Amino acid sequence: MTQGQKQNLALFVGAIVVIGGFTWGYNAYQSYKANASAWPMLDGGVYASAVTRDGVTSLIPGDQLYDSGVVEGGIPALTNPKYDSVLASDAVIADDLLGIDLDLGGTRRFYPVQIMNWHEVVNDTIDGKNIAITYCPLCGTGVVYDRDIDLSFDNFPSVGTHTFEATGKVYNNNTVLKDAETGSLWLQATGQSIQGAAIGRTLSVIPSQMMKWSTWKDLYPSGLVLSTNTGVTRDYTRHPYGNYDTSKGLYFPINHTSADFTSKWVTYGMGSDVDGAAFAVPALSGLGMMMAAVGGEAVMAVYDFDTDTVRVFSPTDVQNNAMTFTYDFAKKRLTDTATNSVWNAQGLAISGSMKGSQLQEIPTTRSFWFCMAAMHPTWRAITTNVNTESGE
Repeated sequence: MTQGQKQNLALFVGAIVVIGGFTWGYNAYQSYKANASAWPMLDGGVYASAVTRDGVTSLIPGDQLYDSGVVEGGIPALTNPKYDSVLASDAVIADDLLGIDLDLGGTRRFYPVQIMNWHEVVNDTIDGKNIAITYCPLCGTGVVYDRDIDLSFDNFPSVGTHTFEATGKVYNNNTVLKDAETGSLWLQATGQSIQGAAIGRTLSVIPSQMMKWSTWKDLYPSGLVLSTNTGVTRDYTRHPYGNYDTSKGLYFPINHTSADFTSKWVTYGMGSDVDGAAFAVPALSGLGMMMAAVGGEAVMAVYDFDTDTVRVFSPTDVQNNAMTFTYDFAKKRLTDTATNSVWNAQGLAISGSMKGSQLQEIPTTRSFWFCMAAMHPTWRAITTNVNTESGE
């Protein structure tokens, strides 16, 4: 090979190396650019571990945190709530409207959705317990949380009382809350912090349930009711979202859908991040009682025809022995097969040898199905009775 040929070969090889290096570098840059700016795809729920993009660390895709159009502070939380008697409230609250029923400190309280729609959070202290009563109008979820949070990390004290409000942002149409003390963001439906100093922490749930005002006022005539005297000018006779509850449409995109139930069917769900079950009112009201297995344990959902609510129980006796129940739909009667005792929809034996016994109730969250499915994509929609003994 002549000297000139050697030089030409060297130039050719050098060009190949340069072009290859440029191509690799360009592809590497594009990959870095994509990874640095795009949020990983997520099929419902939250990331298994926090992701950072453009300086934001989050448990949900940052580009799916939608601005509802309401500025921060536009949905004012209540911090010094006033309460009225049932008699005084009855002239204001519509019989067929729901509210959050809370039993704490020996006094029953009711938080009507026609007030909660406008505020979404009530920060209160009852019987020495600091709590946040929360409600998301777009998901139909009413959950009460403990405001005393263990933040024993970094520069925060071990336990502190936090004050919450709605941010005006939503994820899967669910209200995103913010605490004033750390500025962290929290999902209203699950109580999990998704951004900020408290990221990954989950609020403790205070047991509550939702029921119609007509039912509640008859059950608890001496109870207390959140007053419309909030100090804020709002038309509490009007629903700020019109006919949203009965329409098919959603306001914002969701990142997981399930056709197991109609999107706005009212469902009651319970379980862990890995395994959970959801019971739909339209399906359960046609059977009265449904069984399922969650986390390897049997659960029993019972529809209360008097209150239009659902309760889920552990079907075991005081010795933790499994019990088997049948439901007579015509008589709306729940009976255990071992003793033939009759039980009501509150899990209380009202006749037979078990009279006075109480089944252990399992806390549930009430929500429109689309929201529950998006927040808990691994939860199963219970559409029929499951043979829990055989594990089917």
